Amino acid sequence: MKIEQKHRKREKTFDVIIVGNLSVDKNIWPKGQIENALGGAPTYSGSTFISLGRKTGIFSTVGRDRFSEVLRFCRSKNIDTAGLLVSKQETMIFQNSYNQDGTRKQKCFNKAHELFVKDIPKNYMDSEAFYVSPLAGEVDEELLKGLKRKGSILMLDPQGLMRIIGKKGDVDIVLDKNMLERIFRLVDIVKIGKDEFNAFDMDENEIFDMLEKTGVGIAIITKGKEPVTISHRGILFEIRTLNVEVEDPTGAGDVFGAAFLSEYMTGFDVKEAAKFAATAAGLKIKYKGPSGFPSKEDIIKHLTLN
Repeated sequence: MKIEQKHRKREKTFDVIIVGNLSVDKNIWPKGQIENALGGAPTYSGSTFISLGRKTGIFSTVGRDRFSEVLRFCRSKNIDTAGLLVSKQETMIFQNSYNQDGTRKQKCFNKAHELFVKDIPKNYMDSEAFYVSPLAGEVDEELLKGLKRKGSILMLDPQGLMRIIGKKGDVDIVLDKNMLERIFRLVDIVKIGKDEFNAFDMDENEIFDMLEKTGVGIAIITKGKEPVTISHRGILFEIRTLNVEVEDPTGAGDVFGAAFLSEYMTGFDVKEAAKFAATAAGLKIKYKGPSGFPSKEDIIKHLTLN
């Protein structure tokens, strides 16, 4: 699929709309912990897109307990909140516990409501791109069908499609290959993170082959500190990650995804966008919680000097 050709044709109201629920995060790692931090793609991807100069809106749910806080956060970042829905139940809570090598265990509480295409503001539907990164089951095939638009790019991180929440809040990553293949047929770009990659129980070539058969134009696999692997038009290449002192790895995947999509939309160069994204994620994880998002100038400066 030639994403770049279908994408160049007309101006859009928004550069990107982020689809996926917000959360409250408790992040625990060997150096310490941070509690009551806003999380989810609207927080991490939203802040990244804004730092990179993209006009950004969110389609998400938050509980009444955190609605005012989320509004303040989004307004401080200039993220549009016309698509922010309020739930009567409390905001979803994620506990992210990391060991020394970055392996993560999660617990989830107060699972949030599903998102439906009928609830998206009309002016969002003309966005140049949609970045879909659910937390836990709020996105389904019908929503993605509704988002698919001629002239827009649809990028997916399937993490929330693969999470199963147990009765005590334990999170398991489960592979439903048939469901994912149906989903992948609807999207242009797929980014698979470390936890989801391990759940596939397939090697990279097998995963890329599956994605190519479904029509995905660009496929990306991130594996924490290990090099990022990308498949584009049948060509595979790797991008090194930054060797940095990690303060908090939470949200790195959504920072990478947002930075990749933003830079790809600029020049349609997959390799350069991947380098840009790996640098953005590496610079971000030197800071705790939803802070320290690099600007485009920060990223370019690092790339130029290294």
